[in-house]
Amino acid sequence: MKKKRKNFLIPVLIIAGAVLVALLLLPGRPTLSRLRAGKDFNVILITIDTLRADRLGCYGYTPDVTPTLDRWAGQGVRFARCIAQTPLTLPSHTTIMTGTLPIHHGVRDNGGFVVPDELQTLAECFQSAGYKTAAFVSAYVVDSKWGLNQGFDYYFDSFDLGRFEKISLGEVQRRAEDTIGEALSWLEKNNQDKFFVWIHLYDPHTPYDPPEPYKSQLADHPYLGEIAYTDSQLARLQTYIENSSWKDRLFLVVASDHGESLGQHGETTHGFFIYQETLHVPLIVVTPFREFSGQSYSGVVTLTDVMPTILELSGLKIPPEVQGQSLIRYFSGPRKTDDRLAYAETYYPRFHYGWSELRSIQNNRYKLILAPVPELYDLTKDPKEEKNLVYVEKKVYEELTALAQEFEQQAGEKAIQADFSVVDEETKERLAALGYLGSFVDPARLKGKKLADPKDKINIFNEISRAREIGLSGNFDEAIAALNKILQEDPTISDGYFALGNIYFRVRRFEEAARAFIQALELKPDDSFAVINVANCYAALSQMEEAEKFVLEQVKRGFDDSQFYHVLGTLYALRGNYDKALPYFEECLKRNPRSASAHNAIAAICLNRDDLACAEKHLEAALAINPTLLDLRYNLAQLREKQNRLEEAIELYQQEIADSPSHFKALFNLARLYRLQHREEEELETLLKALKAEPSFPLTYFYLARIYLNQGRNFKEAIDLVKKGLELKPDKENLPLGYFLLADLYNRLGDYGRSEEYARQGQELLKYR
Repeated sequence: MKKKRKNFLIPVLIIAGAVLVALLLLPGRPTLSRLRAGKDFNVILITIDTLRADRLGCYGYTPDVTPTLDRWAGQGVRFARCIAQTPLTLPSHTTIMTGTLPIHHGVRDNGGFVVPDELQTLAECFQSAGYKTAAFVSAYVVDSKWGLNQGFDYYFDSFDLGRFEKISLGEVQRRAEDTIGEALSWLEKNNQDKFFVWIHLYDPHTPYDPPEPYKSQLADHPYLGEIAYTDSQLARLQTYIENSSWKDRLFLVVASDHGESLGQHGETTHGFFIYQETLHVPLIVVTPFREFSGQSYSGVVTLTDVMPTILELSGLKIPPEVQGQSLIRYFSGPRKTDDRLAYAETYYPRFHYGWSELRSIQNNRYKLILAPVPELYDLTKDPKEEKNLVYVEKKVYEELTALAQEFEQQAGEKAIQADFSVVDEETKERLAALGYLGSFVDPARLKGKKLADPKDKINIFNEISRAREIGLSGNFDEAIAALNKILQEDPTISDGYFALGNIYFRVRRFEEAARAFIQALELKPDDSFAVINVANCYAALSQMEEAEKFVLEQVKRGFDDSQFYHVLGTLYALRGNYDKALPYFEECLKRNPRSASAHNAIAAICLNRDDLACAEKHLEAALAINPTLLDLRYNLAQLREKQNRLEEAIELYQQEIADSPSHFKALFNLARLYRLQHREEEELETLLKALKAEPSFPLTYFYLARIYLNQGRNFKEAIDLVKKGLELKPDKENLPLGYFLLADLYNRLGDYGRSEEYARQGQELLKYR
């Protein structure tokens, strides 16, 4: 009879429950329930992006730049071999927050995938138990729009994409000091309640640019500088905890989502390979119980274990779909290691380049990487994964392969299929403009194709990445030359053409950009981003009919996407052609009834036509679907203005600006409302922000000068402001204002001749308005 293999996905409640029963029978051994003594404990979960375990002092690294993390490891339980399930931020955090594998939750990449609603998250478990829940995240890749906000009462993201044409997706981030500051502020206001808080820090992620003094102290090791800086900010949190009234009622959990290659195996950053340098991450659990202090466990554990561990610590029920295991059984001191399997994957090469995905399985000794050319490593003898044993240890290879197949089959039995339609059209358009690629290509369409091994493509990947970085730094000619060289050697890389198109677009070489995007589309016929960007190129060339024709040709060939109708509607709306725009937005809404973007766009047209009932209807619909959609509160503020509900309008403009500080139109309109209410100092402050956000708008200069005139100061500066505004050629409606301002200003200076001349010119202009 064939021996039945172990089921490595046995529900955690069965395993952990059996172990806890055994602990109860051991005299003198503390039980978790006895230690908790019926009290509620607060929880702070900290995830540090891109932090590899072997760069921490508590994991053996010198020089030691992590005194805070080392201290926590000494006070708590350190897991020596925690394995991430993917080296990508959003999928890995989805695993942490749901206790499920990417195979199950279906989030396989950043940007485009969304955490499924049907999964119960860690925050939802705490929220249901009456805890206050708050999250403080440091990067756009974990913005609330990707679904990790499920269960959080407060989710601090608020990333300003107003400058999106000049940045890449990974650069939309904030420093640790800002995130920690927000978290401390929230804790100060809410520390009388029981709470679950998640703090996400992004600093070790590229680009490595630590602040001083770490920049100078670790000038040759900027990655370490970012880690040292992050640790210093965690020290602020530690100080706050020590001074709190609840320090003895706190569980603190620290993990990383993935590591960083730093040049090992030829990879400079992460996401492309699944070697240990990107999978081995720190995991530390600190409790106030002395019995669980200074412990460590050397066996393999995974990030799927974080959720069930936290829930069992807190005495909460673990959802049935959780695939990880609680680690509580390892908290009480040395014990024999369990031989568990840890799964990991990266679909990044597949989604972005059309090369093969990579999957791996490892136990306490061996690791198998499933690739076109498979790899097997003995991690005890070869921790750097330099000697492939796949042809030497044939029996081990066959056994692990069979275990991997069984593991994946069981893990995927009730897998959730990714829904690419849940991302709103406006976000997709912004991601296209950011140059983000691939995530909207349904992975099912790649099945059955023979795909290249990423090991054979790492040099091309690095060169394309380098060319993108060169382009982002402003060296466009060098970046174009580098990409053209790559594409001459291998003309089958769709993302190479896409990157080339982005650079051409940024230097306003729109015809060349369109050709590059079309070549990318020919190689990846279902890349909606390429279609969007071709349309944008034609629009930039004022070839609206060509843009429309091109998009509709894609629909005709069977590539139909609600996004395309939104793009066409937007292109026409931006040019004031609302009669052409409206039917496209309505078609978008017909194909995607949950498109908050389409509702918002239709509402904007209704506002322009003073159809306030129509605007109200569509704004309410958009608000119900996505209350944080960019421009939604701006449009709602305009509606409240037209309804003479000015205080509500002011509050809505303020909310829009809080989420998008460079939103020029919201700033200018808010300044106008302050002017109507004679709130001159607030008007001045807001106009200065508007000027910084958009220096080419003439009326900002006029109204700044008007304030100085009213205040009887800075007359010469005010004159310069008005003249600058006139140079920017305001429309005929507002042009006379500039001349009348100059007349008043020169009059105040006693230059009556110029004053009369500018007054005369203003009067003349009034005749022709």
